[in-house]
Amino acid sequence: MILWCYFYLAYWQIGLSDTLVILLAALIKVIVRLKSERRVKQMAEHVDQCYVQRQGDWIQVSTADLVPGDVIQVIPNQIVPVDAVILQGDIVVDESSLTGEPLPIRKFPLRSDDVIFDMQSTGKANSLFAGTTVKQAITDYTESKPTALVLKTRTNTDKGQLIQRILFPQPVSFIFNEQLKLVFILLLLWALVLLGFGSAWLGGSGMTAWFYGTVCAAQVMNPLLPAILVVGQSIAAGRLRKKGVFCVDLPRILMAGKVQIFCFDKTGTLTNEGLEYYGVHPVTHHNHLDELYRYFQDLSPQTEETHRLIQMGLSSCHSVTTLDGEYVGNPVDIVMFSSTEASLSTKLGVDMISTPNGDLEVVQRFEFQHARASMSIAVKDTRTGHTHVFCKGSFERIAQVCQNKVPDNYDELTSRSAKSGCYVLGMAHRDLGILSEEEEQYIQLHCTRDELETELEFLGLVLFKNLLKEDTTEAIQHIKQGDVRVVMITGDNALTGVFIGQQCGLVPENSTIILGDILLEGEDIVWTDIETGLEIKSIDTTLAASQNGCELAVTGNAFRWLLDHDKMRDYLFVTRIFARMTPVDKMICVELMMEKAIVAMCGDGGNDCGALRSAHVGIAMSEAEASVVSPFSTPNRSVQSCVDLLIQGRAALATSFASYKYLIMYGEIMASSKLCTFYYTMSFSQWNFILIDAFITVFCAFGVTQAGAAKSLSPHRPTARILGPEVLLSVLGQIWINVWFIIGAIIWLYSRDDFFRCNEWDARATDTAKWWLLGDSFEADIVTFMVLFQFVNAALVFNYGYMFRARWYRNYFLVIVCAVFIGIVSYWELADPNRFGCLMRINCGNADVLQSLGYPRPDFYIEPYNNPLGHNVLPKTFRYQLWVYSIVNMCIVHIWERFFVLGPIRQWMRQKYPLKRLAIKL
Repeated sequence: MILWCYFYLAYWQIGLSDTLVILLAALIKVIVRLKSERRVKQMAEHVDQCYVQRQGDWIQVSTADLVPGDVIQVIPNQIVPVDAVILQGDIVVDESSLTGEPLPIRKFPLRSDDVIFDMQSTGKANSLFAGTTVKQAITDYTESKPTALVLKTRTNTDKGQLIQRILFPQPVSFIFNEQLKLVFILLLLWALVLLGFGSAWLGGSGMTAWFYGTVCAAQVMNPLLPAILVVGQSIAAGRLRKKGVFCVDLPRILMAGKVQIFCFDKTGTLTNEGLEYYGVHPVTHHNHLDELYRYFQDLSPQTEETHRLIQMGLSSCHSVTTLDGEYVGNPVDIVMFSSTEASLSTKLGVDMISTPNGDLEVVQRFEFQHARASMSIAVKDTRTGHTHVFCKGSFERIAQVCQNKVPDNYDELTSRSAKSGCYVLGMAHRDLGILSEEEEQYIQLHCTRDELETELEFLGLVLFKNLLKEDTTEAIQHIKQGDVRVVMITGDNALTGVFIGQQCGLVPENSTIILGDILLEGEDIVWTDIETGLEIKSIDTTLAASQNGCELAVTGNAFRWLLDHDKMRDYLFVTRIFARMTPVDKMICVELMMEKAIVAMCGDGGNDCGALRSAHVGIAMSEAEASVVSPFSTPNRSVQSCVDLLIQGRAALATSFASYKYLIMYGEIMASSKLCTFYYTMSFSQWNFILIDAFITVFCAFGVTQAGAAKSLSPHRPTARILGPEVLLSVLGQIWINVWFIIGAIIWLYSRDDFFRCNEWDARATDTAKWWLLGDSFEADIVTFMVLFQFVNAALVFNYGYMFRARWYRNYFLVIVCAVFIGIVSYWELADPNRFGCLMRINCGNADVLQSLGYPRPDFYIEPYNNPLGHNVLPKTFRYQLWVYSIVNMCIVHIWERFFVLGPIRQWMRQKYPLKRLAIKL
């Protein structure tokens, strides 16, 4: 409608200019959106050929034609096109693009048992997921083919659901976005007020009055605002990409700037991915855990039966296989198996394990499940004919399967080992003796996991060392210094988590750590001081008396108990370590924190996927450049990437506010000047409007987004409140200063009797519909010079980085753009009449009049001036004085922003009148 008014009243140059600006804004948004969606499309789209069984025959079809119920061949180096369950074959897949898991995973055929199949829990080891890559596919017999049953296709697959989450992310409440809507409503109301003033002051009627009113109102709602916010986010995403952090959801970058709590997984995130085998504590004949046997060779299998059995368990109780001569499987299993000097082979489709004490034949294997925190295996000793069952898992779980019949020093040794940072596993055993062929076949085909894992006897503890990454401690300290609370959410033991937390500085020095755990199923939570071992009777009293010198650690059982009793929220922000957490526990924990704070989660994929997707800001340490695990991913596998994300997030948020403030300031400066021009029945020249709308605004707005991020993490977060005191003081203060300087300049002009008052003329005699005749006046000159400097100066003022962005002079693009525009405007104002100034209809006049004033007669055409004087050339002295006056205006605005809004006055106000924030101990 506004553009129609422009073209209707011969305002076509401005109409064309604004049309180009609107198209440019839309084009920028489209380009940024297309880039993002193109990356998502590359992740999501995959069409290939595969073999499917139809009517008893194997035929080749497109993967796009697969439907649930099809049976397909699983071929090595093939990208899995669907979600499927394995019917036959031993398969190794790379799931890094989906879960972030760094190592290939071994998958097994679905068992014929009574366990309810669930792809995400009990059936995960039997399932293939779309988007993963098959590394190896073999079967027990040479003639058979590895096959899988199609369960889900296209958007119904896990990957399809994740792609949908990226394309249509779940709305997350963020105060910046919420208040932005309110600001648009307020601007619209202000535009209606300006429309009324613009229509009334000119005294026009009909189309002319409507035209001036809409022109004034149009300046308030700048069409570049939505696009420039996206540009800022896109630039931040590009900078993150250079640092190895990839983003698939641009608005989440702004949320990274307000993170209050950063949650970390432990293994593979804070610590090295690989564990170091540290030795075993075998059980002695006196039901006592023996001293640590550091190396596999230190055990004495010839003289000690327990030593022989534990060597057998270390060699066999795992799911390791080989791929191109390399071991693949669970990292813990690989480290443990590598220490045994055993080797793997296959004989007639049966897995064989060759050990220094003889060969073992795998009879049955139940893979590791997070829900059970254990795995088990039945192997036949070919030398003696005995079949042995081994069960390995968390030491708490192994104690349960042994019905808590554990060695007398079990609690002491597990606690001491965990406190020293060891990853502690337990191992149990049962000798089934020599089985008949029917009994062996029963175990292979019909035996359930619960049957196999009964009547076990505790065999010993297996220890691994979990070492911190080199840069973890420094990165954690940077995050804490950036006013962010760091928390550990791990599946490991609580004492190990506390040790690692203390090592890297995640747990504050000299803090008392109190552990909450459920010792016996069905009982209440028990709180224990980790250092003294003393039980805490009243945790609330202890916390109140500690004066923030106490931190809590809770196990998964305690976490669930507190949830069930509606107490977890009370202790959420004093709990530093969440241990033995299942994937669901991690997700619930993050969601609880999100109720009160902006939460980030960092993990290496796998069991962290749910939490990574739920968090406001999730960053997966994944080898895949465009992982769909979470909004952010990095192959660097360094906590420093989290620091980089926070730095860039804060810079992007500050830049978004700077862009927002600049474009709001543009509208208010233009609206103020329009009110002046309408009141005095004058206007800018056509080319001045084009300069402002198509050049100054576009280049300066883009320049503001080019500000780099600070080199280090700032000690506090930038504001996210558009209607907060900081933003309102910045914008309203600058508007107030600028308006009074414009009013002062007009009063100054009206006080000059020498060239103005004696030549004053009434512009109301001009037909107001011919707006282009209203710019040839001294008033138009004054207002034009003032607002041109104010437009450029607003970009410079909002370029101040404070502590979130680089120094203002580091934004070379904006500094150069502003210098050019200031130079051009200064030239127009200070120079005598010239071709450039006459084009803009400022400091110029009719050729004869200019010659009569003592200036050279122009040799170029000048459209006749619409005033009795025939010119609007200001006296040279007045021009220089007005230029100094404009520079003073710019300087005062800089002083206001630098010292009052961002400087010492701001710091004093923050201390005297602190905002009510969530009190979180760092």
